[in-house]
Amino acid sequence: VRRMEADEVVQHFVLALSFTVLVVSGFSLRFYEAWWSRWLFGWESGYTFRGNLHRVAGAVLLLASVWHLLFLFTRRGRIFVKEMWPTWRDLRDFLGTMAFNLGRSRHHPQFGRFSYVEKAEYWALVWGTMVMGATGLMLWFDNFFVNWLPKGFLDVMLVIHYYEAWLAFLAILIWHTYSTVFSPKVYPMNPSWLTGTMPEDQFKAEHPLALAA
Repeated sequence: VRRMEADEVVQHFVLALSFTVLVVSGFSLRFYEAWWSRWLFGWESGYTFRGNLHRVAGAVLLLASVWHLLFLFTRRGRIFVKEMWPTWRDLRDFLGTMAFNLGRSRHHPQFGRFSYVEKAEYWALVWGTMVMGATGLMLWFDNFFVNWLPKGFLDVMLVIHYYEAWLAFLAILIWHTYSTVFSPKVYPMNPSWLTGTMPEDQFKAEHPLALAA
């Protein structure tokens, strides 16, 4: 089985919780007249609360990112980066998977510790966190940044923040949720984000090259 240490499991839990709170509070600020937004925050001072909640969750996500960055400098972290780093094999695995799904090949590619799907999700998370963190901080401290940047620039940051939020939300809702919950290979759930381990038969089926190494 693939095992994560306790600190890695906590990182995943904090990431999942802060991301969920950011999505709910952020979209409720954007769609404040929607029925679900009024149901969640339609009480006195609700608008102020969801703004503060969004900022707190954003700060937690940024702190978790710093925590993860420090982890990458540890021995386990360096091994993680080496195994997560994209290679030409990932492109071949992607093309091989497409050929298998289309019936053009009889053999499904075999994966090591991380498949090209997991690598793509991880680096998309890194990129998305950087974009959302940078734009979010500019919007949070707009009174400071407006002294150094034109207002039109901050308006562009707001647009980027909004559409990157949609991209992240839909990627998690459709791609990540399917691969970790609804895929027949893992249903009803891949428990590694809670327990730090995957069932042995599931790991053998999804990551046979990791066991062969």
